Amino acid sequence: MTRTGDSAPGLWTTPVRGRVALSALAWVLLYGAALVVVVILGLVAARSLGAARPDTALLALVVLAGTAVAALLAVRIHLLRRRGLGWADVGLRHPDRSPWHLAWQIPAVMAAGAAASMLVLIPLGAGAESEGEDTDTAIADLVAGGPVSAVLGLLTVAVLIPVAEETVFRGIMLPALRARLRVVGGITLAGAIFAAVHLIPPAMPYLLVVGISLCAMAEWYRSIVPGIVLHGVNNAVVFTGVIAAGMV
Repeated sequence: MTRTGDSAPGLWTTPVRGRVALSALAWVLLYGAALVVVVILGLVAARSLGAARPDTALLALVVLAGTAVAALLAVRIHLLRRRGLGWADVGLRHPDRSPWHLAWQIPAVMAAGAAASMLVLIPLGAGAESEGEDTDTAIADLVAGGPVSAVLGLLTVAVLIPVAEETVFRGIMLPALRARLRVVGGITLAGAIFAAVHLIPPAMPYLLVVGISLCAMAEWYRSIVPGIVLHGVNNAVVFTGVIAAGMV
């Protein structure tokens, strides 16, 4: 069900802002933290019982996929069901513009992100090899688990994580910030928060460009679906790039 009225012009019609948005984001954080705590407790319990250390690839998959699923569950239970809303209210709706624009938008955004990284990191003396080391390690763990783990990892980072992150950042956070700060301020701040929460300093320039671009796309398409596609392609390229680098 989609509500009419009471929305920021230019985005899909949504009542998700103010305290409603803050509550939803708090539940997302709580669910994610609970998943991490459960994993840690499970590892401690397994160690105390003398069990073998869990496979690193399986552990990485559980954490990555688990946090994404936890975020979507939090949105479904504590926002959509509680408020009588549907997924269209957080932007999972048919785009108002042709998705064929993604044919130029995807390479343009990724190229702009790469250019921003070079402009910022090279003068600072940061090598390209330092960018995204934590992400590379997690992907390497998935690949080390074998073909099945690699395929499941690719599906997680290219499908599940983009859906969850776009729902949270563009479907909930962006409309809330936009309603208070207007278009430019809302898009800029939402994109900056997206970049910051990844906690990968060397990748900040790239993530900032991508985050702001995804917010602008949500505004332009009046949907988060194209952003999910761009996000998924970006993650898939990073994933396959790490695999290719490891094979050299």
